[in-house]
Amino acid sequence: MFASLLLAGCWDERLYKNSSVVSLTGFEGEMGDLTAYYAYPEATTPEMKTVLITGKGLTPRDVRMDAELKVEQTLDLSGLATILISEDTAKGKLYEYFDSFFRDANSPISSKVAIVEGELKPFLEISEQKQTTAGEYYDRLITSLEENSIVIPYTLQTAGSILFEDAQDLALPYLKMDEENRPAVAGIALFSGESFTGKTLTTKEGILLNILNNSLGFATRISYLYNDSPITIRQINKSKRDITVSGNKIEITEKIEVAVSEFPQDHLNDDRVRKELEKFLTEKIEEEMNEVIKKLQEAKCDALGLGRNVRAFHPDLFKKDWSEHFSTLDININVKVEIMKTGILN
Repeated sequence: MFASLLLAGCWDERLYKNSSVVSLTGFEGEMGDLTAYYAYPEATTPEMKTVLITGKGLTPRDVRMDAELKVEQTLDLSGLATILISEDTAKGKLYEYFDSFFRDANSPISSKVAIVEGELKPFLEISEQKQTTAGEYYDRLITSLEENSIVIPYTLQTAGSILFEDAQDLALPYLKMDEENRPAVAGIALFSGESFTGKTLTTKEGILLNILNNSLGFATRISYLYNDSPITIRQINKSKRDITVSGNKIEITEKIEVAVSEFPQDHLNDDRVRKELEKFLTEKIEEEMNEVIKKLQEAKCDALGLGRNVRAFHPDLFKKDWSEHFSTLDININVKVEIMKTGILN
């Protein structure tokens, strides 16, 4: 009797057998006419299958309540791995679709978020063919993009925080269906304030954005043709970045240390060849990085967070509507590439 008084009870216990544990969800439409999809595993046969439930309603919470009318168990979002948002829906205020997750103590805030091209349903239906849970498939896909420095690593929590940041804008993975009807990364979706601009970067430009942002993954590889011969480099250290602000002009100097991972011409032990290659890489990367900056300004998307540096060290230049002001600045990138390694031994 005495011992039972000292034992803690499981008053907040939740059994998975009583819930449908959703790993993937997605939204399309707009407030007032919204559709949501919820994918969860069901092991009623020798092989686990994914069940897809559709909800319709006025708001994200309303569509979830509608979806729960169609399942025999309560929808449990504690295992949510990925949230997909259609591109048209993301052109509204993105945080409106995040709010209900932050107000639910059982919702994970480490979920991945991605924007999808076209209709949303095929992206969830494809998960029915996977052996793993639907959300885990997209979670691994996006994680691989982060590890290869293609997308900036954001979760529901960090993406939600950026939406409230007045000195930086959001950039999320942009997915589409390829020719074989498989989900594939199409680039980076650029946001201005809370809304998707409809403008994107290519996957290669995404890598350059990550270099500029110093948000590198495990591998950062870029390929070119040099004198009709392939050359692939990988960045081996974080860039050494210097930002100079003068009036309405921002100069960014990037020193990038790389290793050569493909170059059939070889002869990199020859200083002349090495210097020529460094010059070629410097010019190519500098040109392409300036093109990335141009696209960011056209989209009024400060995905680099330059506004944070300006607000901290040059408050006279910072404006309340930073995204708009960012697009008018004279921003120039200067690059210096240095080859530090040419192979396994050197």
